[in-house]
Amino acid sequence: MSKKKTYFITGGAGFIGSNYIHYLFEKYDDVKVINLDKLTYAGNPANLDDLKNNPDYIFVKGDICDAEVVGEIFQ
Repeated sequence: MSKKKTYFITGGAGFIGSNYIHYLFEKYDDVKVINLDKLTYAGNPANLDDLKNNPDYIFVKGDICDAEVVGEIFQ
């Protein structure tokens, strides 16, 4: 059994980020994705609705500039 590789994606609710997240799950079986997105004008959480029940996908609403939020993710 191999350990899952974890990807930390920022802006994953946008067009490029959401497509990259889908690519990771389609290409690899052993990945976990943490998606940090501030959900500004470009972020659309509906882009990732199909992943909301996936235990290997975690969405965090927050700003990459917020050290407290980022610190909690990496604890």
